[in-house]
Amino acid sequence: MSTWHEALQRASAAEADAYRPVILRPALADDRQALEALLERSRPVVHDRLQEQVRELVRVMHPAARLTAADLDAAAKAHLGGVSAADYGAWVYYPWSNRLVHLLDEEEFVRVRTDRNRNKITREEQEVLATKRVGVIGLSVGQSVSLTMAMERSFGEIRLADFDTLDLSNLNRIRAGVHELGSPKAVNTAREIAELDPYLRVVLFTEGITADNLDAFLTGGGKLDLLVEECDSVGIKILARQKARALGIPVVMDTSDRGLLDIERFDLEPERPLLHGTMEHLDVTLAMRATTAEEKLPFVIPLIGLENLSPRMKASMLEIESTVTSWPQLASAVAYGGGTGAQMSRRILLGEEVPSGRWWLDPDAAVKPTGLAEADHAKDKASHLQDLMPPHASSAGGNHTIVPGSADAARVPMTIEEARQLSLAGSLAPSGGNCQPWRFVHTGGRLLVFLDRQRAQSALDPGWRYAYLALGACIENIALSATQSGLHLDILRHESRPDDLVATVELRERSPAETVDKRERRLAQAIPLRCTNRKDSQAQELTDSEAEALASVLQNHSRVSLRIIRDRKTIDRIAALCGRAERIRALNTTCHHDMFVKEMRWTQEEAERTADGIDIDTLELSLSDRVGLRVASDPGAMKLLRSWGTGRAIEKLTAKGVRASAALAVLSAEDLGIGSAFEAGRALERFWLQATVEGILAHPVGAPIFMGIHGRWDEQGILSGHEHREAEAILSELIDIAGLNWGEPIFMVRLGRAGSPTRRSLRKPLEELFETKESLISA
Repeated sequence: MSTWHEALQRASAAEADAYRPVILRPALADDRQALEALLERSRPVVHDRLQEQVRELVRVMHPAARLTAADLDAAAKAHLGGVSAADYGAWVYYPWSNRLVHLLDEEEFVRVRTDRNRNKITREEQEVLATKRVGVIGLSVGQSVSLTMAMERSFGEIRLADFDTLDLSNLNRIRAGVHELGSPKAVNTAREIAELDPYLRVVLFTEGITADNLDAFLTGGGKLDLLVEECDSVGIKILARQKARALGIPVVMDTSDRGLLDIERFDLEPERPLLHGTMEHLDVTLAMRATTAEEKLPFVIPLIGLENLSPRMKASMLEIESTVTSWPQLASAVAYGGGTGAQMSRRILLGEEVPSGRWWLDPDAAVKPTGLAEADHAKDKASHLQDLMPPHASSAGGNHTIVPGSADAARVPMTIEEARQLSLAGSLAPSGGNCQPWRFVHTGGRLLVFLDRQRAQSALDPGWRYAYLALGACIENIALSATQSGLHLDILRHESRPDDLVATVELRERSPAETVDKRERRLAQAIPLRCTNRKDSQAQELTDSEAEALASVLQNHSRVSLRIIRDRKTIDRIAALCGRAERIRALNTTCHHDMFVKEMRWTQEEAERTADGIDIDTLELSLSDRVGLRVASDPGAMKLLRSWGTGRAIEKLTAKGVRASAALAVLSAEDLGIGSAFEAGRALERFWLQATVEGILAHPVGAPIFMGIHGRWDEQGILSGHEHREAEAILSELIDIAGLNWGEPIFMVRLGRAGSPTRRSLRKPLEELFETKESLISA
């Protein structure tokens, strides 16, 4: 080993944990002797600017006098009263830096150092503040508050608590030098205060705050007059407030995002709910035992006010453990929080009228560019979904012109009750975003099925293929329900009609239900049971017999093929593709609006009122994933992720669910015409019903497909050219990985086993979808 390496190993930081300066007054014999020994032993770096300090003192003592430089020198000399300058005041030794600094003694030092506070802080107020005890828990924002209060001399004693040490990544917001890396944060802050004002009393709790030492922190050596709470531990946040409330100690907390400031005046409101009542519904005893992120979230969410986070913070939350390691904090926000926190603390300590409450003192919201406003949301692509509808589009609720599907002589009139029964079965079919894009009209003994474009319109489906896929599934339900009831139907499909009539359903004859094929009966019986089950499935093998049973129901559908993928490595690769495709979808402005505003139902009340869309409870999310989804609903956060070229958390969330599958099933159609989409919908519904019979969950995960084919009909430029190219590349990769060598992929589901869904998506009442008319006359 080299000599300098050996020297490094022998070396150690002098007084590594020291934070208290040594104050020596030459006028005292013992101190003079200690000073002489120190100079001999440690050979410190000496900094002696006492003369300038005395001159400043003279100026402060005579603010109205106009003194020349000579006058100041004479006055300073007179003030020393014949005492040698070297013997005047105090010498302060800082062992951690081996510096010896000559200063005025405490009373004079304080008078000069706080002179520029006047009259924002009067002398009388300064004297009051000098009697106050302040405690600070957590020393990121807490350091800024502590140092600002020390600069203003807003306390006489400060207690600092933090168990953590300084890391290099802390230096983006904590004031420290690189030579202090590895030192306790509390020690670093105490040294800063000591180098600013060695006469302030600082007490450290370098082990942080625990249930065992909290009482000592709050009351040891005298009860605190104010608590500044800035720690990361939810349990300690709550416990500290419980104790502070019992002791009548006010609490101030700054959160370095959007200037959020919390004040709780437990000194004035001894019964005040903790954190403004945001946690009254929770068992706060669980907070102390919370160790995982999932366990902490019920307490963190009301604490931070999720809906009020800045877009950048929301976007960053989605990237934690993807592209960032933890919550971001900036020095500017920490310094700003230090200022507002210190100011409110001082006002409280001086007895000013400062109420309890929560405030967002957001400088970004206060200072906006002049003449530059965000584009009006109504002009954004997301609000122009009506433009996706062709000129002839209409709701099926109006008067329709139809051509009869078959000759009257070849059919039996369908009763209203039969039409209602069939329509009810049809309405239980799956549809994109649970939009339910169908309307049913019973007229002239027939059942007419229309596309409702108003409900079907979607940024994800500009070509209406998925609307027709849903209508195909609807018609399959009608056919199966009729068979179960012994009704023999003729179904005539219509294509590209101006009135959006999709199918005419006529009754040919009735027969005893006992003659129904058993498999068809089982499929029909599964119609009310079929649903999208998004629970995490068991990544177990799908057996050969199960795969064959699923495939067998499509044997009469020559225009459709099915590929079931059971290889784990292939599933993992496709899961990654699903994540990438969902990222494109979530980050696109219009698709984001479609997903989070048009489709999502965020509360049970909203889900019940609309009886459509995606109820958040059907997504089977963990609390952390639910929070992530809520954060992702902010278009501002998504805009930032898009500009940063990231969004990996969206990929991970999607891919995680796909990987936990027993198998994937890809449905391909002969082509992507309207007719093929319709037939694929019929095949899809049979497949899904068979999966229901087999007790196998089916959950659509088709983003690589519907995003990949989007560009074929995207005449409005919903996706950018770059997004289309990326989506098409993902689809091409899926085709290659899955070995899809026939037709056009149109739909994909994940398969597995899990318990019953927590909640099923609601359906609109039949009264909103079904009507009876005397007659509809042909043109």
